[in-house]
Amino acid sequence: MTSPAEEWRIAVNERHLRLVDLVIGLATASLVLPPLFLKTFLAVPDKDPLLIYLSTAAYLSFALFVGTVALGLCFHYTSVKWVKQAWGQRVVMSARWLERILDWSFWLMAAAFLGGLVSFGWFVVHS
Repeated sequence: MTSPAEEWRIAVNERHLRLVDLVIGLATASLVLPPLFLKTFLAVPDKDPLLIYLSTAAYLSFALFVGTVALGLCFHYTSVKWVKQAWGQRVVMSARWLERILDWSFWLMAAAFLGGLVSFGWFVVHS
């Protein structure tokens, strides 16, 4: 087989991967937002540990951003399996299950990222 039967689906998948890469990068960069905010805008002294200034919202934003990265990695892994299946190679899961995992990981990743932004905003407003 020299090309997949539905090559357009692989092209669409590559566009999704670019978006997932962008969100993973933003979430990874956002992991430093609470400490950066404390040091830059609230001028927390260097001798004080940052942990005493972090609220539940800051920890929640951290957890949601880590979840975003994890779900993005899940999307990447499943995408590789999906493309392998699209090229006619054997994979353990059916195409239907692969599609479901791709959809769920994508939308949960987006929700986690937005939740992380909201939680960070909550932390900023209440600091």
